[in-house]
Amino acid sequence: MHAHLDCFSGLSGDMFLGALVDAGADLAVLRDSLSGLGVPGWTLRQSERTDPRLGGTKVDVVLNSGHDAVHRHLSDILAILERATGLSSSVVERAGAVFTVLAEAEAKVHGTTVEAVHFHEVGAVDAIVDVVGTLVCLELLDITTVSCAAIPLGTGTALCAHGRIPVPVPATLELLRGLPTIPAEGVHPTGELVTPTGAALVRVICDNFGAPPPMKLDRVAHGLGTRERADMPNALRIFLGALVDTEAQAVDVLTVTIDDMDSRLFGPLADRLLADGALDVTLRPVYGKKGRPAVEVIVLSLPDRAARERLQVRIFRETTTLGIRWRREHRATLERRFREVSTPFGSVTVKEGFLDGETNTVQPEFDSVVAAATAHDVPVRRVLEAVKGILAEEGLHSALSRSDE
Repeated sequence: MHAHLDCFSGLSGDMFLGALVDAGADLAVLRDSLSGLGVPGWTLRQSERTDPRLGGTKVDVVLNSGHDAVHRHLSDILAILERATGLSSSVVERAGAVFTVLAEAEAKVHGTTVEAVHFHEVGAVDAIVDVVGTLVCLELLDITTVSCAAIPLGTGTALCAHGRIPVPVPATLELLRGLPTIPAEGVHPTGELVTPTGAALVRVICDNFGAPPPMKLDRVAHGLGTRERADMPNALRIFLGALVDTEAQAVDVLTVTIDDMDSRLFGPLADRLLADGALDVTLRPVYGKKGRPAVEVIVLSLPDRAARERLQVRIFRETTTLGIRWRREHRATLERRFREVSTPFGSVTVKEGFLDGETNTVQPEFDSVVAAATAHDVPVRRVLEAVKGILAEEGLHSALSRSDE
């Protein structure tokens, strides 16, 4: 199952946990799983409070009076996770990753080392339960992939262990670096919308950010927060369902137009982009600004942030461009199969495209043709003609003709 986080009113660990319980995670099973942390002095309680506009669930970690006043280091929290019983290795690993990125962010903004960071709010038992509980609920609901909307930035100030500071607080901003955000002013009430714990969770577990992916919607859940937002519900909304196949046919299209680069460099650029995972690279002569002759580079990428960013880095490193445009498009493709054809010049690879189960196009793979011609020291056209003759004898003449059109 896929989950998409719609953080229209912010994101925190308790809101995430509440939304997953609202989606159907069994609270009793969750309590039993979390008891394996071996940290005493707390209970997990589902509040009776709901929001009249959208319902939702509020889950609170209730601490014993005066309990858990200590400040923990990252090593303390990792030790708690390593000693835990009844938790899957995946939950332990991902929880460790969440607190590690939190420690790295805190260390950077406070000018210290990860080992020296003292967790304050995020090292308390309630934060540990929120993080681990969220990861347990993802497993209970069989949620395997998670995406997140652009994250709203709050305004104003917040009071924390270091005093009153502007929001988003420095650690949250560090955790949101590289992720899409939107301004909150004019859309949301002022105040802290995203907590460090919420930011760390989405940084570790989310695969993509932006609009919801195409999915067959199964249910919608809401996790309620503790702050009043005037006329705006204080809730995290989660869409749950199965991803649909249309996204598998999506491609990201990257384009740049270059008018000040040695033309001999475009060939090696295309080769390296393909080696980096580009689905296709096209070079097109165009006229740029002021009527200058230029080359437009068009690159097709898998619809994946990591794949797209890898290609963007290659373009920036290998060209003179100062900017790259990209967009997501959908495509229709034929089923493709590769096979070997035996010729007087050795084996040559051909590619067939199938439409409704029948061969629609067939074409020799040119690199394979060139390799055979080189190995036998004959003109490339002789090998190409030999392969086409064999395909025609196999009854693929009409498909081969369509390929040549």
